Amino acid sequence: MSKRNLILIIVVAVAAFAIGRFVVSRGPTPSAESGTTGDQSAAAKAASRAMTFTQPKAPAQ
Repeated sequence: MSKRNLILIIVVAVAAFAIGRFVVSRGPTPSAESGTTGDQSAAAKAASRAMTFTQPKAPAQ
């Protein structure tokens, strides 16, 4: 095997390793069903609680 082929094989192996390491194994992606992240849902819950206290009360009849 020539030096050129050996270098080419090493370059392809390093590229395959980099693709496998950084692109394929990224970790869990957020679910499309939930639609919000943890921070957004916590903020939405806090806003919902705040709205319950700021709603005008119905007039007494």
